[in-house]
Amino acid sequence: MGTSLGIDSVARSVYLAMVDRPGAGVAELAEQLGETEDWVRDGLERLSALLLVVPADGATGWRPVDPEVGLAAMLARQQAELARHRLQVEDSRLEVTRLLSEHGRGSRSGVPGVEWLAGPDAVWRRVADLAESCAQEWLTVGPTERLGTPAVEAGRPVDEILHRRGTPTRTIVLESVRNDPGTMGRLRWRGEHAGAVRTLPSLPVWMILSDRTHAVVPVTGAASVIGAMVCGVESVTEAFAALFARLWKEAQPLTDARPRTRGSLSLQEQHVLRLWAQGLTDAAAARRMDVSLRTVRRLSEKLTDRFGAQSRFQLGALAIAQGGIRVEDMV
Repeated sequence: MGTSLGIDSVARSVYLAMVDRPGAGVAELAEQLGETEDWVRDGLERLSALLLVVPADGATGWRPVDPEVGLAAMLARQQAELARHRLQVEDSRLEVTRLLSEHGRGSRSGVPGVEWLAGPDAVWRRVADLAESCAQEWLTVGPTERLGTPAVEAGRPVDEILHRRGTPTRTIVLESVRNDPGTMGRLRWRGEHAGAVRTLPSLPVWMILSDRTHAVVPVTGAASVIGAMVCGVESVTEAFAALFARLWKEAQPLTDARPRTRGSLSLQEQHVLRLWAQGLTDAAAARRMDVSLRTVRRLSEKLTDRFGAQSRFQLGALAIAQGGIRVEDMV
């Protein structure tokens, strides 16, 4: 089986054995691993292709590259590939932004499809109207930051409408809501009476989808709702529906205990590794996850000790090598 670094189990076993006994030949390695010499040679060929072993001067034929150096070189190659994937992701985001911008300009000229709402009262009235007419499914992502009590209370009637109508709902919220007992109580009620609730450590946008025909994108400021865009353009609502489907697949069910993934790593620990790998600072990661800077630094200390890393770069390399995160998580 391959790993996210492209190292299969055969190559991995041979490499670790060589690191443990740098001067061992093929026969010695085969004896140590309890495998045939052909099996060891097969692993050496794969390691050579990955530049984790290089020709040696002596009779052993190969010598292992220092693990940190080898991992760094492999990560450099993987990151070049990731850059291409990032461009694809950014192209998709830009396309959504372009569609919103074009339809937004058109709406101000009377073109149907997009509404611009100013003020919390106008926003929640329109959201309540959509909830009253929603017949199939109500999908929500966010909010992407902690809201003040008035903003939270203003959205409560929408939950009651959906519950009264028996409308199926799915909701994705920040994992940091676990730090707010009031919000957790409301979400437990929603999970019991309205539909499923899942969490992610950070969210890209606050959006509401009604029957996948109308998308609401609220705008916040100072922990309150100050406006929103309501879009009924099919190309835009389909893009938001696709985004919701991807996020829902990654999200974890809301439970009292924090979810754990990839062995001993929590979802929060995995995600902060991912954000660091993408180049975010501790402060930026804290804002994205809606947690304190102190929380991120505590995670940094904990992860550094756990992996025995001397630097952030080495921490990322070791986390990938040990299966803590995948290379594709860095996009």
